[in-house]
Amino acid sequence: MSPSARRSTSFSRAGLTGLVTAALLALSTACGGPLDEAAPLDDSSPSLETASAAVETSGALTITTSISVVDTSLERGQTLSASVTYKNNGTTAVTAKNIVLTSRAPGGTHAGGPFYDLTPRITNRTLQPGESVTLTATRVIASADPLGTWEAYPTWEDASSVWRDGSGLAFTVGTGGGTGTSGPWLSGASGMGVASGAFGTWRGTPVKLAATWADNNSASVSLGQLSSGGEYATWQQSLDIAVGAISDTESWASAATGAYDARWRQSLTALKTKWGTRPGTVYIRFAHEMNGDWYSWKVTSSNATAFIAAWKRYRALQKEIFPAAKLVFSVNRESVNSGIDWRKTFPGAAYVDVMSVDYYNQYPYVATVADWNNAIQQTDGYGAPKGLAKHLEFAKSVGLPLAISEWSGNADNGDSPVFIEQMFNFFKANGGTGAGKVLYESLFNVDRDNRRWILNPTTRMPNSAAKYQQLF
Repeated sequence: MSPSARRSTSFSRAGLTGLVTAALLALSTACGGPLDEAAPLDDSSPSLETASAAVETSGALTITTSISVVDTSLERGQTLSASVTYKNNGTTAVTAKNIVLTSRAPGGTHAGGPFYDLTPRITNRTLQPGESVTLTATRVIASADPLGTWEAYPTWEDASSVWRDGSGLAFTVGTGGGTGTSGPWLSGASGMGVASGAFGTWRGTPVKLAATWADNNSASVSLGQLSSGGEYATWQQSLDIAVGAISDTESWASAATGAYDARWRQSLTALKTKWGTRPGTVYIRFAHEMNGDWYSWKVTSSNATAFIAAWKRYRALQKEIFPAAKLVFSVNRESVNSGIDWRKTFPGAAYVDVMSVDYYNQYPYVATVADWNNAIQQTDGYGAPKGLAKHLEFAKSVGLPLAISEWSGNADNGDSPVFIEQMFNFFKANGGTGAGKVLYESLFNVDRDNRRWILNPTTRMPNSAAKYQQLF
């Protein structure tokens, strides 16, 4: 997580004067996890649920009610809530440019961070002699936040732009269960048992979105799965449908001139007609995984301009024929032999409703929490998002929600319940409908490639299946 705006100008806390050292905290291994092995915090006093009850002086202000938090044992996706009271016990007015409650992860320091601020903050507040101010602020523990023992502490910036830190307290971040505090998301799946309801019964919660494919020229027009007797003929929840764009004998250059408009129109008309008045939303993944080299509609440096023009044509048809549907720009987690940064193929937010990424446990394989925290922050050789957190950041930057239209473990690599757990934590921490939120996700529960991806009813990843069933 990047430092907050209050630290956009460099400074060092190492030489701050007036900083009072109170009873702070020691390391704890209560939560376990690889990141507990990180460099220790730079304090060694016993951990406290509240900071020292003695009155603290921090510069010109006095902390009269020490920092307290609602819960000192948190999980990713839950909310840290803290409060502190400052009082001007002097004889002249004191102006605070900022009063902030912040936190630091295992291995962090007061001088160098990294800092994880709670919100809101108090800005440009002048306290008259004898006047007090109380700040209560919160922060959702993100899915990428390190595990282990953290510190929450108050700090304020005086009129000379010097930051003055007060005493802190310890809290722990773990990976257990819990209800979380994020907004809802549509939890979906594709493959065995979804349409019949058997998969929802197995996991213990209804499937809110199904994913399916009509990814060749014929299937995109016939849409057999939505026809009478088809797999999703009576499906009433939302649907993610991957629609093929062009065949091996066609090109994006021709598409850009309108050569395939008639077929695309026929496909969209059939989709609208067969969906009818069902209550769910249709999410159309047109030309999905176009940044890979395995589909006939792959996009490379040589045809990117034509692709964007063709996408805009398809968008115009979709808005005309099936405006209630949502158009999804869906990439593979990283580009393969495209020769171009996939962000340069993005047609613009006006032509897209939802960003999407297909994200399997591979390249790199995640077996531990440390693996996960590293993987979700990765970028590719062009600097484009590769890790899940980076894909979410891109979605937010263009003002769109994110979907994970396909995801699962990879049995050829191993059986990793950690990956399942961390995906759930990520959804729980970031779920919602706005920009930079996870709108929906769909487990790829399809029996193919020697049961490489499937979790139910038969699987090569029993530990992953058990974790999924427990959490979802």
